[in-house]
Amino acid sequence: MNPGILRLLHLREQTEAAGETMASERGRFAALADPSAAPRVVSSFNLFQTPPALAERLAGYLLPVDGGILEPSAGLGRLYRAIRDAGHAGPVVMVEQSPQCCRELYELTVEDQHATLKQGDFLTRTAADLGGFFDGVIMNPPFKQWRDIKHIRHARTLLGPAGRLVSICANGPRQRAALMDEATDWIDLPPGSFIEEGTHVNAAIVVVDA
Repeated sequence: MNPGILRLLHLREQTEAAGETMASERGRFAALADPSAAPRVVSSFNLFQTPPALAERLAGYLLPVDGGILEPSAGLGRLYRAIRDAGHAGPVVMVEQSPQCCRELYELTVEDQHATLKQGDFLTRTAADLGGFFDGVIMNPPFKQWRDIKHIRHARTLLGPAGRLVSICANGPRQRAALMDEATDWIDLPPGSFIEEGTHVNAAIVVVDA
């Protein structure tokens, strides 16, 4: 066969193959082009979100809860989603200091009539500020400078009678010394539980019953 015709046939095969590849990728590129699907950068002091599977696990340790639930340092709402997905339809009060995170949380909860968002430093909040005491607390506090210890201890003061607190904390010697004796249960998490969120910190789940 004429070499020129062979080249043309080869080019046609390449073009057809490229067309098939483009067709198979069309949906992915359409999704990337959708502005609502584009990732948004959110900055917050020491923000490491709870991995979704771990958030679901924390909700399992907490629920069922008949009354209100408090989520301090709510971040971008991973724990809020977990307790709603697990079936809790009652009141949820979220406290978050970062203005950017609060904007994201507002968009997430604007149609939820039983969700309340309060911006500010959780450590300065009292039961009177937050509408009373809570039957449940679920939290992933900041770890830096042992702030998780302060946040968990403050959250305990907001539990009502027979309330339960479920929190993540750093699994370090200070946390173990400060919190293990107060805990109803202490669950060591596997190394690397937060790698997908950008940190290698060792962590644990602490459960405290009032």
